Amino acid sequence: MTDISRSPGAGRKSPVIIILKYVLIAIVVYFVGRKLVANWQEVVAYRWSINPYLLALSVAAHILTFVLLAQVWCFIISGFGFRVPLGQAFKISYIANLGRYIPGKIWQMFGMVLLARKIDISEEVAVASWALAQVYAIPAAFLACAVSLVFHPQMYTDYISSLVGTAMYVVAAVIFVISVLVIVVPDKALLLFNVLLRIFKRPQVTFRLSKLTALKVYLGYFVCWLLFGFSFWLFLNAVIEDPQIPIMAGIVTFLLAYQVGYLTVFSPGGLGVRELVLTSLLTPFVGPVAAGVAVASRLWNMIAEIIAALIALKIKLPESNH
Repeated sequence: MTDISRSPGAGRKSPVIIILKYVLIAIVVYFVGRKLVANWQEVVAYRWSINPYLLALSVAAHILTFVLLAQVWCFIISGFGFRVPLGQAFKISYIANLGRYIPGKIWQMFGMVLLARKIDISEEVAVASWALAQVYAIPAAFLACAVSLVFHPQMYTDYISSLVGTAMYVVAAVIFVISVLVIVVPDKALLLFNVLLRIFKRPQVTFRLSKLTALKVYLGYFVCWLLFGFSFWLFLNAVIEDPQIPIMAGIVTFLLAYQVGYLTVFSPGGLGVRELVLTSLLTPFVGPVAAGVAVASRLWNMIAEIIAALIALKIKLPESNH
């Protein structure tokens, strides 16, 4: 097995790439900051209404999403013949997922490998489970957005169409087709991954993900994303009195911002990118204070992340037998 901590190139990056990433992050943060400064008077003058009970509930829903995401990873890893207790799965999947705060996203995979070793899951299986999680989670998130738009087309169709035009419908159709395929032919989901393993002369990964399990994984992610977006809607109602944004509209707003931030490789944790998208999508509902809400949501997210991290660190993993 390759020692992931000493994998070739794992810790080396071109200085130009590193500088470019930080320049891009700075540009995005600049635009968010400029929007906030431009509306600073409105943000300060706004009569913020903090509801501590709703705020606590939003954080709880946020953390519950992480727990459910860990359960879905349990479904995935079962396809490789492993049965992982939820507590251990939460520690492995959540701590590994914190790697998204390092530019490049690849550190999530490394974290998964290092932690999974402790419960005797091989490097190949750990990487494959991480790859499968992306294959199922990302389409499920965007399908959740599409479903949300169906509930409130009058609120978003004109606005989003002005940004992306008819491409929105093409993308939605592609996502739907991909979603059906990963459920109907789950054993083909890692076909490309195994091709890459052969190219790099690595052992092939064998897994048996039944259609029923694939459906559970996909629906699991779908429910998780809806809950994630719902936690944001609770947050909105906790800091703004009657924000005039329906539940499904609040869900799709957060999910779109989160996924765009996640898929932006140069931005750690979607920093700046998520806030920029949130500001744009929230402005039709809450006006000039949208930038303030977007920045505040980052603090809200950090609080939930810290609590979840403390819980995960308390969970002990057994020492590997190897």
